[in-house]
Amino acid sequence: MRNIVLLYVLILSIIFFSCDYTIKKSTTTIGELSAEVDEGISPVIRKEADEFMRLNTESKITLQVKTTNEAIADLINGNSKLIVVGRDFLKEENDIIANNKLDVKKSKLALDGIGVIVNNNNPLKKINFNELKRIFTGETTDWKDLDGDNKDLNTGKIKVFVARKNASIHDYFKQKVLAGADYYNKSTICSTSTQMLAEIKSNDAAIGFISMAWITKFADTLDTSIKALKVASVDPNNGYVGVYVGIHQAYIYDKTYPLVTEVYVMSTDYSMNLSVGFSSFMLAYDGQRIILNSGLVPVTQPVRIIQLN
Repeated sequence: MRNIVLLYVLILSIIFFSCDYTIKKSTTTIGELSAEVDEGISPVIRKEADEFMRLNTESKITLQVKTTNEAIADLINGNSKLIVVGRDFLKEENDIIANNKLDVKKSKLALDGIGVIVNNNNPLKKINFNELKRIFTGETTDWKDLDGDNKDLNTGKIKVFVARKNASIHDYFKQKVLAGADYYNKSTICSTSTQMLAEIKSNDAAIGFISMAWITKFADTLDTSIKALKVASVDPNNGYVGVYVGIHQAYIYDKTYPLVTEVYVMSTDYSMNLSVGFSSFMLAYDGQRIILNSGLVPVTQPVRIIQLN
């Protein structure tokens, strides 16, 4: 049985793209900024913006919530200068950037975990990639037809809920778990994470997936109004089922939890203004502490793992 482990951020200031933020503070903390943020991680970035504005009263940050694909398209097309998204550029996006000689600043902001969630009345505690693939492609439609310890543990038709197309976790889950296969054509598509949570909470037969940011109360304390299952990956070569791991900051940090994604801040703005100030804040100690307290894992600050027996 795994021991409980906690993460703590160590103090070490990291400045966005090596800008002298302290000297230029007067120009990087004043004015107005409109930024686009991936809906899946928007709760965290809202906290970042609120704290930045509290500390810098002459600043105003407006966040536009979009899917990652939409935000990246807006950045490339010049419709937005600063975005925070749930994945890196794809090859085709990098090609467009290179062909158009766009200069994009990019920095990794955090690690996120994708939780597989069910209703609290569901007796399941764990699930593996094989079972998930069959459920989310529609091959398995009844809970009783799962594998091993899960077989006959629950009964009834499964109701599948999927994050909307163009959301980073929609594409990630499809590639990582479904191996590129299409989602079940009778799935319910959730346009927001709020809808996903509401559907899972209100339906005993429901299953879905969601960013750690939406199921965290504080740091490593999860929302108990839904159940996040332990997940095991499956070796595609020999079918070996790995260790079942719960979604937890420490297991996202060491990537033993099998559904881990990366969060990036991207900008095309090189002027020493509020865009640089806000980006620097998120990547420095205070911003990374907000990342930690929101359930994600900091990446620009060193962290300490505390093990409790």
